[in-house]
Amino acid sequence: MKVFLTGATGLVGAHTGLALLEAGHQLRLLVRDQGLAQAWFAERGHQIDDCCVADMRDREAVAKGIAGCDAVVHAAAVVNLDTRQGKETMAANLAGVDSVITAAVRMGLQKILYVSSVAIFMHPQAKSLREDGSLAVVGESYSGAKIACEQKVRALQTEGAPVTISYPAMVVGPDDPRLSESNGALSIFVNRFIPITTSGMQIVDARDLAKAHVQLLEDVPRGNYCNRRYVVGGHFITWAELATAMSLQLARPLRRLPIPAVILRWSGALMDVLRKLIPIQFPLSSESARLVTSLVPADSRRLIKEYGFKFRPTSETLADALVWLADNNHIPAQR
Repeated sequence: MKVFLTGATGLVGAHTGLALLEAGHQLRLLVRDQGLAQAWFAERGHQIDDCCVADMRDREAVAKGIAGCDAVVHAAAVVNLDTRQGKETMAANLAGVDSVITAAVRMGLQKILYVSSVAIFMHPQAKSLREDGSLAVVGESYSGAKIACEQKVRALQTEGAPVTISYPAMVVGPDDPRLSESNGALSIFVNRFIPITTSGMQIVDARDLAKAHVQLLEDVPRGNYCNRRYVVGGHFITWAELATAMSLQLARPLRRLPIPAVILRWSGALMDVLRKLIPIQFPLSSESARLVTSLVPADSRRLIKEYGFKFRPTSETLADALVWLADNNHIPAQR
């Protein structure tokens, strides 16, 4: 199977591409940085010559790239929690869905995978994040863009389009082509502090997510495509448990900073206001504060039941990610 893959220079796309290659499939990459993509795959024993160098919003280039492929995986996204860039984030991600997913449907492909996020299920009344849950009502920059894209893709599913949706949690892992937002958060926890507040983190290993994507793409779906929605959540871990687990892996204590949830949320809202007045990139936003303090566990039972899927332990994911961060000078070398 020849797969048209977007987002191949990101953590999710790169690992998904590698898993597809290792499963015997071929790739055509949509990339802006061809050299980075080719170098990353070459380091892992795969030469990728079939590349479409363009932005995901370039409809003509994307359509040419999809032509001749058997499947599409749309893993590219603009990730930006800065409320000042909310409209731009929304427009870019919607345009990407239009040019990739809608085009693939129009061109008659029967295997289409859209990578969404569990963030879209963070409704205030949610007790867990699951495929049949209500969509979040908070329309902030990144989650708002994801919700808008989700609605567009679900509309295609309702019309009978063969689109499968995955909902990853916070994706962490080694061998990151760039420093992703999630791996970057781990480096901040090591170099600065870990907030000890309500809730925690829902961590899925990039390699597990990639494996799930291969299984979903190789499957021959039957029935209603509106049921082709899968949370890929990994494991939930409280902030205190995360601090302990990371300290054990690093063999040294990490700084813990207890912060009441209300203080974090108030600080995030304040920094949103300050961003509009002062051209400075503050480290917190109302959206990131909400994610940090309000996350409930993700429910991956559908994926586990239908595919017998198993997630590796969080300790293994953290160990491998921390080694990679240290080897690439994002955190101090482990003792």
